[in-house]
Amino acid sequence: MLQRSNIDFTHSFIDRETGSVWKLNQYDHGSGVLVADVNQDGRDDVYFLNFVGNNGLWINRGDGTFEDATQAAGVEMATVISVGGAFGDFDNDGDPDLYVTSYRGGNRLFRNRGDGTFEDVTSDAGVGYSGHSSGATWFDYDNDGMLDLYVSNIGAFTIDTIVEQAGYYVGFFLPFPDMARTYDRNRGEENLLFRNLGEGKFIQVAEKAGVATAGWNGDSSVADIDGDGWQDLYVTDMFGPDSLYRNLGNGAFEEVTDALLERTSWGAVGARFFDANNDGRPDLYVVDMHSDMWMSQTWKGSRQKMEEATDRFTLGFAKAKFPTPFGPQAGDEDIAGDFSKIPHPDVLYGNSFFLNRGNDRWTELSDRANLETFWPWAVVNGDLDDDGWQDIFVASGMGYPYYYWPNRLFRNGGDGIFEEVVRKWGIEPVPGGRYLNREIQGTPMCRSSRSAAFLDHDGDGDLDIVVANFNHEPYLVQNNQSSGNHLNLKLVGRTINRDAVGSRVELFAGDMRQVQWVTGASGYLSQSTLNVHFGLGDRKSVDRLVIHWAPGKVQDISGPDTDRLLILTEPDG
Repeated sequence: MLQRSNIDFTHSFIDRETGSVWKLNQYDHGSGVLVADVNQDGRDDVYFLNFVGNNGLWINRGDGTFEDATQAAGVEMATVISVGGAFGDFDNDGDPDLYVTSYRGGNRLFRNRGDGTFEDVTSDAGVGYSGHSSGATWFDYDNDGMLDLYVSNIGAFTIDTIVEQAGYYVGFFLPFPDMARTYDRNRGEENLLFRNLGEGKFIQVAEKAGVATAGWNGDSSVADIDGDGWQDLYVTDMFGPDSLYRNLGNGAFEEVTDALLERTSWGAVGARFFDANNDGRPDLYVVDMHSDMWMSQTWKGSRQKMEEATDRFTLGFAKAKFPTPFGPQAGDEDIAGDFSKIPHPDVLYGNSFFLNRGNDRWTELSDRANLETFWPWAVVNGDLDDDGWQDIFVASGMGYPYYYWPNRLFRNGGDGIFEEVVRKWGIEPVPGGRYLNREIQGTPMCRSSRSAAFLDHDGDGDLDIVVANFNHEPYLVQNNQSSGNHLNLKLVGRTINRDAVGSRVELFAGDMRQVQWVTGASGYLSQSTLNVHFGLGDRKSVDRLVIHWAPGKVQDISGPDTDRLLILTEPDG
């Protein structure tokens, strides 16, 4: 689909860090992809982040093709190592603004002027930071009707030598074996929480709010986990326990990780809250990339041997957890579910899927739900086949010096089990084959993905997939699996934030009840469409919608038409 879409973008890596010379550090972690209706024409646009060269803003023309608006919009950031970011209407003027994170290039806030251009307001807004930033998300943590900004930072992996013409600082080899043996949090840069004061001004309050955890925090996800009307926060750590923060409603958060989850994924990168079993509560899926670094590196020799290695690992260890981050090399590999053998009480070595049972009770079920994977980065959820259950796409891969690893797509069976359908649905094998037309140090360089987002790129009402890849062009996957009816919603806030982020929508159709939330960027350097998408299966009608705009403000709508985009504005009173 990419060629037909007219998108002409390639992610470019830093050759002297991850090419002709390869170093084990965060320069191989890639960049994100963000989806938003930038010009408010009712169509999803796409923004790609890049390491070397321009980022890419592609405006949806409405006929399945896109137009490059990067330079015209003023968001190219050509000499900055761009990593992640988030769209959010921080000034409530009706146009999505843009925050971009970077590795020591200075994070940027661009205000959307509403005429197709953006202006850099970083300094005036007070949200500048020059460090090793990763993910970012907008959410209204204090329920004052304005979006606040949370930025996740990792640890230092660069020295102070800068390559001026390329705009990057020289990196060094991370001591992975030593970091892997340190089961407590590895010290990194503190995270940032910028409270929106209005009139384009912010103040940094992370330490005061209790969410300044200094780790290797790749990203975050937001949800009201206990239904009290306040948005809670989960922060992933690439080398140690993650953090779950409960919003106390008084400007502060309380860490409740140990009390609610007990153990979290040790090498977590992406995380996403969503309702996996249609019980109305947000569950949590976390993917663990760094616990897979025990795997054999690239097989020297033919591509056939490399592909055989990939297939062997796929069949052999797809559902396994291990006792340490060194995999089966550390001992008993038949350890799935037997947490008593894991030496550290705070972490799991593998993915984690926490089912929210209510009343602060959570159960970890990743192996039983068939949600263990290798080399995962980003998590995206949505009902791709419109059967009424949330499916999951996991952007995966590593690249040199490792062999090819496929992306994953899990169809929700509605019975607590997810079926791997990435081949059945035609997403694998990928266009162009597993390997790029280049070698690094005599070894073929394989394709690998880093982040992904869902959007309706062709306006047919179902969810398509855009995937950001490391050092090559993205994938744009058209959805041909939808066989059911659907209903799409766009919520517009008035007294709450204009994007209606944090709002909850309940849908009732016959014996089906679904609950979804309007969420910002989440999943690892990713942001999907802000529109809420409900799959309905063979149901041709919806009985009612209940929109929880804010605590105490509820709207009830009877019998909305299906197979359409319904735009709803927050009512008065």
